[in-house]
Amino acid sequence: MKEKEIFYNPFRLISPTINLEVSRIQELYETAPGEVTCLEEGLLIMTGKLIEMTQLLHKTLLVYDPEKLEECERLAEEIHSEEKGLTGDLVCHPDTRGEVLRTVVLFPGRLERMGDLLESIITVARIKHRDGIVFSDKALAELDQLFSLFVDMLRNFQDVLVTRNKTLLEYICIEGRKVTQVALDSNVAHEERLCEGICSPKASSLYLDILDSIKNANHHLMQMAENLLKIAKTEEPH
Repeated sequence: MKEKEIFYNPFRLISPTINLEVSRIQELYETAPGEVTCLEEGLLIMTGKLIEMTQLLHKTLLVYDPEKLEECERLAEEIHSEEKGLTGDLVCHPDTRGEVLRTVVLFPGRLERMGDLLESIITVARIKHRDGIVFSDKALAELDQLFSLFVDMLRNFQDVLVTRNKTLLEYICIEGRKVTQVALDSNVAHEERLCEGICSPKASSLYLDILDSIKNANHHLMQMAENLLKIAKTEEPH
């Protein structure tokens, strides 16, 4: 079996107790946002909450559930709170200087922006239910694929923060390009359905909002993965 390629993880420099943190990740997940001070803990927890938000949103787009949407709003608020604390601590930390700071300082903020984009889908789900708007079977199949790919990316990113597996990091970048392409292809297919009268005009803007939200959230995730990959490549022997 090929040995895993391990890259330098800037987050370990800032908080070297990651193995202990991961072993109690479920306990940390229940921690109040203001009590999370370790960068790795915060990033892992924020990513976990983004995974949960994405899954809940996908389910309630299929079968409307106001309780799931309320849970999404709670998770989004916690992500906002965690970002403020983590970014402040990161900027003030003595080990976050130079390249380290430039590499990781935007990570909490990028995860928060992903939360903002998912919040937009909460509004879509409520409008869709309120106005009795139905997506076509083809549109739902496209969303199934998009949500599934994005959740897989989030899970792999959470894993790579712990394992520092360069191969997995490269795979995340490949997945990200696939998500972008699927979103673009879905947009084109949607336009064709709209022109053919298969798609309801009322559903059009809502569907496009979901595509844009996932595509833009994916962009932030890819940026983080690509930043970590640059670190990995600088360590390769020349």
